Amino acid sequence: MWRYPDGTFKRRLALKVAMAGAIHAAKDLTREQLDTLGYNEAIPVVREPYTTYETQWVKDGLVYLETVVTAVVDEAARDAALATTIRAERDRLLAECDWTQLADAPLDEDGREAWTGYRQELRDVPQQAGFPGVAEWPLEPDTTA
Repeated sequence: MWRYPDGTFKRRLALKVAMAGAIHAAKDLTREQLDTLGYNEAIPVVREPYTTYETQWVKDGLVYLETVVTAVVDEAARDAALATTIRAERDRLLAECDWTQLADAPLDEDGREAWTGYRQELRDVPQQAGFPGVAEWPLEPDTTA
């Protein structure tokens, strides 16, 4: 990212710039020459999802660094997205073992009961204490006997 002489920030450096009455390819100029023209590399803050930032740009040598003044996390939105992700994984795991509930599934009564219990534990994941921050996944039953 680059800071331009007018104070704007753009992803790429200009291809050509005017210097000393001539047009030059920006890539051929040194950082010091670009600085005298008002072009500086700019390093933005790495932003986390569900967080609102107030930032400011500070020049450090030849580079502008974006610094955080305040950061506020929208915990409700973060938790809702995490809950959606966990429920999607739960649904995937349930779909993978749907076959165990078919009438002609190659399971004995104990095996069918083990899979039924496992599937109920999967359905109960969203009711666990600490959800969605904490999710304890049940172990798939071993019915290969």
